[in-house]
Amino acid sequence: AMYTISKIYVTTKELIHYKLMMRCVMNTKACEYIVAIAEKKNLSAAAASLGISQPTLSSFLSNTERNLKQTLFTRQKKKFVPTPAGQIYLEACREIIQVKNQTYQSMLSLSSQYTDRFTVGVTPHRGSTVFSKAFAQFYRRYPNIYIDIKEGYLVSLLQALDNHETDLVLGSVTKEDMITYNVMQNSIDELYLCVPDFHPLASLASPPTAPKAQINVERFQDTPFVMWGPDTTNRKVVLGRLSEVGMKPTIVYESNNVLLIDQMIQGGVGVGFLPDAYCRPNQHRVYFSLNPPLTCAIGTIYRKNERLTRPQRYFAYLIAKAQMFSVNPWGVDFNELTMELVKEFEEEDGWIPDN
Repeated sequence: AMYTISKIYVTTKELIHYKLMMRCVMNTKACEYIVAIAEKKNLSAAAASLGISQPTLSSFLSNTERNLKQTLFTRQKKKFVPTPAGQIYLEACREIIQVKNQTYQSMLSLSSQYTDRFTVGVTPHRGSTVFSKAFAQFYRRYPNIYIDIKEGYLVSLLQALDNHETDLVLGSVTKEDMITYNVMQNSIDELYLCVPDFHPLASLASPPTAPKAQINVERFQDTPFVMWGPDTTNRKVVLGRLSEVGMKPTIVYESNNVLLIDQMIQGGVGVGFLPDAYCRPNQHRVYFSLNPPLTCAIGTIYRKNERLTRPQRYFAYLIAKAQMFSVNPWGVDFNELTMELVKEFEEEDGWIPDN
């Protein structure tokens, strides 16, 4: 359909966008109402997340559709689903909210008038990746809260946590760490033994498409090791297992950097342990699972006997949510602290994990 506005021909999409901009540019609250209905798919849940009554939100939607002369949502199995016109309206609403938040963030940056801030410690690879997945949604909800990032390896990050230089740390932990700190565990990660394909024991490995064969690490007693550096959780986990079986490995190279360890093992310098994400086929090496498997917990760490603020808890919840959709053969493994977060935020966020 074509319409005329001041003798300019526009499409239905452009008309809806024009009307929205004219009506909502000074009222972003209306945009937030529409986005909440679309995300919650239910007026009662949307109203609760907005802090208003259900009749108020229902009246707002009816008035908006009447003024636009467009139906924005249809009901499908008791869920509110955007119509084609509603999708256009919703897209524009999100644009306006984003512009508003970016504007406010810029103003706050200039004036340094953040209402609150906290510090998150992240490791260079895994921690930084999961942080980036959670930050965008956190920022949409709390644009006036500033998150400081402290980057490092886990030993130094836990020291910073002890010294109150960080509030949260994202990373992997040992069983001992889970006694010393509160850990909102999100998943379990296995470390696999990577062995050059020319090694005498390489023939015992499974084909690349099959589950990894198990092996006792003692069989590599006389093989040189590429070892994780002293600042990492993985080193503590690996050396702990080797100590249990009475092994004192010959270490020919060590590094805190997973990329360097990966390259050294790939070059045949020695055997070593890597997370599943780095156990790729066609790397001139084979992979074994230890018997029993060598694992560590991954999650958000904070000090014992400390109550996190609601924004901090929401950020930790988003970290758990990001982990839910990451590729991990062990899947998610939420402990009690994490499930408390899920129960706190799942209804208003519209996400219920299936585990």
